[in-house]
Amino acid sequence: MNTQYLNKFNIPRPILVLIIGGFIHSVGSSFMWPLNSIFMHNILGRSLTEAGALISLQALATLVGQFISGVLADRFGSRRVMIYGLIGAILPLILISCFPIWEVYAPGLLFYGFAIAFIFVPINALVFTLWPEGGRRGFNLLYVFNNAGVAVGTALGGFIAALSFKLVFLLNGLFFFIYLLMVLIFLPAKDIQSKPLSKSRVKVPIFKDRGFPVLIALCAAIFLMWGAYIQINTVLPVTMTNLGYSLPQYSILWTLNGVIIVAFQPVIHWIIRHWAPTLSRQFYVSCLFYAIGFLILLGNFPYPSYFIMMIIITLGEMLVLPGVPAAAALIAPEGKTATYQGVVGGAASGGRALGPILGGLAFDHYGGNMAWALALIFVSIALLPFYLYQRRERTFTQGTGTKEQAI
Repeated sequence: MNTQYLNKFNIPRPILVLIIGGFIHSVGSSFMWPLNSIFMHNILGRSLTEAGALISLQALATLVGQFISGVLADRFGSRRVMIYGLIGAILPLILISCFPIWEVYAPGLLFYGFAIAFIFVPINALVFTLWPEGGRRGFNLLYVFNNAGVAVGTALGGFIAALSFKLVFLLNGLFFFIYLLMVLIFLPAKDIQSKPLSKSRVKVPIFKDRGFPVLIALCAAIFLMWGAYIQINTVLPVTMTNLGYSLPQYSILWTLNGVIIVAFQPVIHWIIRHWAPTLSRQFYVSCLFYAIGFLILLGNFPYPSYFIMMIIITLGEMLVLPGVPAAAALIAPEGKTATYQGVVGGAASGGRALGPILGGLAFDHYGGNMAWALALIFVSIALLPFYLYQRRERTFTQGTGTKEQAI
């Protein structure tokens, strides 16, 4: 492993490659995902039901890919699996840009969803393998740079689509290709010292691992937290438009979300230092922030309250989303880091998939307030698996030398 750190920030050079590459592919991906439904409906002439079904199937493909890629990364090495994932994401994007028809787009989007799981899971595994002493810090850097990429990509995607939807897919593929070149050139195999899983370890089922009960607790918690958080994506725009607010008034909340994630890192650092020095405390504080945000939504206050809600919930997001992968990495036995990341990532995908269905049912039958009440229930239940993690936290973190901080 390359142990030469950047002097100013103490970041290993391979980690810098991963986070800059993460920013690049996040920009490219964000050209496309906000526009998928519009492309299917307006360009390909498909119904919104068909568009929604395909997007749900893509999420399912990503979920399956996360489980598989984690096992393969431990068996054959995270870098190799990541390279295959990048190639697998580039190919369907090129095909769709050349042949923008439903018969190519539908299977291409499913394959793309499956392939990107082979990128995300190995990245998380490599962050911990290459920088174990960084603890939560490496995951937080990756999270911040990815969200910065989302902010840039979503801002530019509409302008690019106005020129050509083909260009949207082609540029996405180009950004993934740039990331592939960065991995091949600046992250050589000799810098990756993670050992592939030995045949003897392959035979040991994951459920026999000492950390497996804790892993299940983390999976349950992140499933519930995402099930709550995703309501802001799915239910909030409908409730706001029903109240007479415009889509730009809703969209600006997500611009605020991206700004907070990047600019409020000193605030998160202060919270971690003074309120939540351990991962379990970060999870509890995150639940508190989520609960306050959803209570604000339940109150049906005037428009400025939505800004306050977004600030508070984003602070909670900044604590839990990088924290859970970091916790999963700490409990993983040697040789199974990627497998544990795949399982946690699959649980998060499950929350993103099931949350909109349950929130939609609550909204359709009982109104928007029931969706926020459901989110509050999810967050409250998440306290239990977080408590189960806390009971075993010291067992896995003692002696690691990790220091919890933001960036």
